[in-house]
Amino acid sequence: MLGCAIAWWSLYLVHDKSKVWALISVIIVSDPNFEILRNNAISRLINTTVGCALGLICLYLIGINVWALMIGIMASVIISTSFKNYPSSWKLAPATVVIIIAPSIFENTAIHDAFVFALTRTAEVLYGSLVALGLGFVYAKLRQWAIKK
Repeated sequence: MLGCAIAWWSLYLVHDKSKVWALISVIIVSDPNFEILRNNAISRLINTTVGCALGLICLYLIGINVWALMIGIMASVIISTSFKNYPSSWKLAPATVVIIIAPSIFENTAIHDAFVFALTRTAEVLYGSLVALGLGFVYAKLRQWAIKK
């Protein structure tokens, strides 16, 4: 809960309108075990970045249409399943492609607005993941300190 409060109020102070993806990321990444939390954060960061990059490339090269969406999904699945050490939650990359491209198709937005949405969503995910990682690190250090006493 503290992570969600930090993400909400800090994004409120910088006038972020949505905040939703940061809160979702704090919740998804968080875990009492710091090693699991760290792995979750790394996975979320990698998959979101890959999905965002592929979504933006498809929007730029193909335009705002269903073909961009389908090719983006296909490319993200191929990329995220082709590497041996790719994070196990690889499905976040194609899901990110959908989250980035689909609203532009449904709302018939301009390419500039689609890019702003994609980059804002990605920044929120990265920020929420970093908030969870930072809090997890602090909690881990506090636990170590309490055990030493």
